[in-house]
Amino acid sequence: MPEKWKVSLVAIASVAYLTAAIPAMAGVPSTTFSFFVPQAGDAESLDGPSALAPPLEGTAATKFFRACPNNDLSSGTSLPSNARLKVTVLDQNGNGIPGVAAADICVLFNGGTAAQGFSGIGADSVISNSAFNALCPDLRCITADRPTNGGGVTFITFAGADPLVPGVTLRNPNRKWGHYDSELPVYALGFKLSGKLTSGAAIGTYALRIKNYDFIGGLAPAQDEGVQVGNTDFNTMANNLFDTGPLSYWRDLDWDGLVGNTDLNLVVNHATHGCISPQP
Repeated sequence: MPEKWKVSLVAIASVAYLTAAIPAMAGVPSTTFSFFVPQAGDAESLDGPSALAPPLEGTAATKFFRACPNNDLSSGTSLPSNARLKVTVLDQNGNGIPGVAAADICVLFNGGTAAQGFSGIGADSVISNSAFNALCPDLRCITADRPTNGGGVTFITFAGADPLVPGVTLRNPNRKWGHYDSELPVYALGFKLSGKLTSGAAIGTYALRIKNYDFIGGLAPAQDEGVQVGNTDFNTMANNLFDTGPLSYWRDLDWDGLVGNTDLNLVVNHATHGCISPQP
């Protein structure tokens, strides 16, 4: 083979390599640019312009981040107002990554505590297992509503959503968990994302937390003590009204800065709720 042909083939191979490498790099989420934002209220369309009202963000949205361990939405006090995250997955050039599967975008749980034999990189104080909680679903990933759009955007609606109407709550009976954690980590394609309190805030200004009406018990390796609102939850709330101790944050279920009668009434509204009560 003539030497000039060899040079030409090397050049062609180099161009082919670079052409193949660039899209591969473009499809990798950047932990510097990708982010999520807490939202509630109307959800903007992922497929084009929307006439709906602008969504709530920041503390106006996080006040709805409180969950019943049964995912009971009937009273309008568990994950109300379409409580969700808006997730934006961007590559290292700041471009949106389209078509990331819903199952590859997760709020990640370990399923239980180290004392119960669970480990991993997910939330380790959230209880979402059947091993110690009979008839409860084994929840590890709160997935996105649908794949990312052309701009790399999707929603994670906590209580569940119809893929055809992302960002709007449609109860998923497998979205049941108890207790809370100081951070519920969010991952896309295995990369941990950072939060913004609002779309205009800096990355790193928000960590996802969801308060739970089941805030006591279930962390030890004992049967059927988690994923339910029991007497210990009610008594703890009733005996600690107006408390300002470190755990008062998790008992302030309406996020108004005070553990008061409204919080007690919220627990009463969900008393005895667990994996099979009042809804399957």
